[in-house]
Amino acid sequence: MLKTMSDFPLRIAEETRQDRRRLLKLAGVAAVAACAGDWVARRVTASPDAPQAVHVPDVEAILPGTAQAVATADGRDVVVARLTDTTLVAYDRRCPHLGCPVVYAAARDRFECPCHHAAFDAKTGRVLFGPPRRGLTPVEVRA
Repeated sequence: MLKTMSDFPLRIAEETRQDRRRLLKLAGVAAVAACAGDWVARRVTASPDAPQAVHVPDVEAILPGTAQAVATADGRDVVVARLTDTTLVAYDRRCPHLGCPVVYAAARDRFECPCHHAAFDAKTGRVLFGPPRRGLTPVEVRA
């Protein structure tokens, strides 16, 4: 038995409607997934609590243009740098991007993250370039 031609366009129209519905459903799911991903990213990259003040027993041992890694009482790593004879700064050692340890580059007067080539101003801790969205977390130094 032969099929009539009138059945053919009806099936195409139904299939087209299903494709549109499928597309709209996928677009809705993609929008919800994007919003959820943005929310999770904001929660993960939220600024952490500042480390406790760091106690440096021999501040004079840190010479101008050098830095020293010190652990706080709560076990977090802090980098203490003497920029000049009178300027001493301390920051949480974790890069705010992904947590890699930053190092002090005295020749360039900045802190650098070797993982993703980010740099931070030595005096203020603000981002000079690279992927981090916020600067280093300052820490109080106690002698």
